[in-house]
Amino acid sequence: MKRNIFVLLAAVLLASLLTVTGCSEESDDTGDTGETGETEESAASGTTAETVIYINGRELDLSTAGELDLELLSVENGITVTVEKEDDETVTVNGEAVDDSVSLDITAITRDETIEIEITDGDDTASYTVNVMPSTFLDYTTEGESLTSGDYYLSTYDESTNYIFKLDSSGNLIFYKNVGSDNALDFRKWYNGDGEVRYTYLQYLENSFAGISGINPGCVVVMDEDYNVIDELYYQTSDGEEAMIDPHGFIYIDDGHYILTSYDDIVVEDIPEELGATDNSAYLAVLYIEEIEDGEVIWEFCSMDYERFLYATTDVTWSASTDSCYDYMHFNSMYIDNDDNLLVSCRNINAIIKISRETGELVWILGGGSEDDFGLTEDQVFSKQHSIIVTSDGSYMIFNNANDEVSGGEAESSSIIRLKVDEETMEVTEYTKYETGFYSNYMGSIRELDGEDGIYLWAVGGNYSGLIPEYSLIEYTEVDGEMSAAFTFRFDDGNRRLYCANKFE
Repeated sequence: MKRNIFVLLAAVLLASLLTVTGCSEESDDTGDTGETGETEESAASGTTAETVIYINGRELDLSTAGELDLELLSVENGITVTVEKEDDETVTVNGEAVDDSVSLDITAITRDETIEIEITDGDDTASYTVNVMPSTFLDYTTEGESLTSGDYYLSTYDESTNYIFKLDSSGNLIFYKNVGSDNALDFRKWYNGDGEVRYTYLQYLENSFAGISGINPGCVVVMDEDYNVIDELYYQTSDGEEAMIDPHGFIYIDDGHYILTSYDDIVVEDIPEELGATDNSAYLAVLYIEEIEDGEVIWEFCSMDYERFLYATTDVTWSASTDSCYDYMHFNSMYIDNDDNLLVSCRNINAIIKISRETGELVWILGGGSEDDFGLTEDQVFSKQHSIIVTSDGSYMIFNNANDEVSGGEAESSSIIRLKVDEETMEVTEYTKYETGFYSNYMGSIRELDGEDGIYLWAVGGNYSGLIPEYSLIEYTEVDGEMSAAFTFRFDDGNRRLYCANKFE
């Protein structure tokens, strides 16, 4: 497999971009946790280079006195301030003299909570105000109480400074990490084969792939239980190179064992004549998916191996198909089915596809217009969908953005679709649709939290037309076919988008 833009980006950007975005081990291992908000007053304050202060084991940047924002903070086990100082220095934390360490009774991260630190060496005093909640973190509002245990795993989207963060079941902010100006998506918790905690998120590294809006090359960041970066994952090409991944989705199986996706921009020849492509060729963003274990590629899927996708796509202007690169598939989520094969959501073919994890071959297409293998009725079709999951009873659930239905006047809002299929008869055996009450033209997610009690979590997606939703996230139960909210979250300012929402114990 030959790589063009992704390989070039991987080579050029690693040195210049990774440390900025946090998609580099160096960004966490420096130990720096403070950014200074320098003013004339703080610049005039003295600093004491001999003193070293750690907040939860991460060194505080004391180079400039004044107001500091932390890069990363967790209050899940409280806050401990540790001091290393010379004998002639005095350090106070919130007015209390500290010789070695002090534990602070802070269990939630709030705007009005600060840590006041003074360092005095007899002649000079340096004063620091550490914001427990960073000044650039968006204000938010929650209502209700979660019906399930565990924490919400979220991230901001398209802000000047973005964060991955965790809320407890009451909506208290308990962890954040500043990931820079680029987006970080799908913050998750996993366990490796030894039972050790792994946290992952998908980090943008470039604005677009081949000039296509919505495909942003990046990498997977893997952290240990203390949020230290321990790995960065890239797509492994057949010629032994590393390419940037597509940050829409990722599956962790164990340390060194993952499922990743990437793209290659290719001029494809021999396009079927009836599609009307100029000179029967098209410039396409070809989707690749691979499972890799201990450096070895177990299988690889390539979308160009299947002509059917060319007939299913709704995103290619075939008469001008060589004028620019077309994202004819647009992968946006994946999930391992109960038969251990891989379900993949592809927005621009309006379909869920199943891929064999033994061979990497296409098994079937659910949706996709003329290429649908299950005979969806007119009332069952979905479009521009996001977020495929498998529920505890074996059903599929989809966040149906419903772009085609809304633009065609057949629907007024996006919806949650739940369906069950029989893979022997290739039929849909059960089908339910829940209207969300608003139209989100992209993004959005659905998660099952408790299948027995019918508790689910979904996140609002992208831009809205018509009614603007009152929340960015809702945990709900099904009551007589309707959604009854138990817990909601929304940002007060900035955009209200969440790429997705997760919850883990």
